[in-house]
Amino acid sequence: MRPQIVTIATLVLFLVNSTLMLGQSTGKEAGPPPPAQRTPGELPIDSGLYILLIAGIIYGVYVLLQRRKAKNILD
Repeated sequence: MRPQIVTIATLVLFLVNSTLMLGQSTGKEAGPPPPAQRTPGELPIDSGLYILLIAGIIYGVYVLLQRRKAKNILD
């Protein structure tokens, strides 16, 4: 029974696929739309980079101090 189901499902999928492909328009207007005009980004990427870098350094120092404090408590 299983080989029959696989065969039938394969035939149905091929039939549906071919009807969808043949149903597309081949007229002069057929085809993809023209690409949209690209506009420059409105927000600069690097405006807050220094703030992010400083925040990362401060957080790194905080984590190191917490680890050092935890290590001193265990000793």
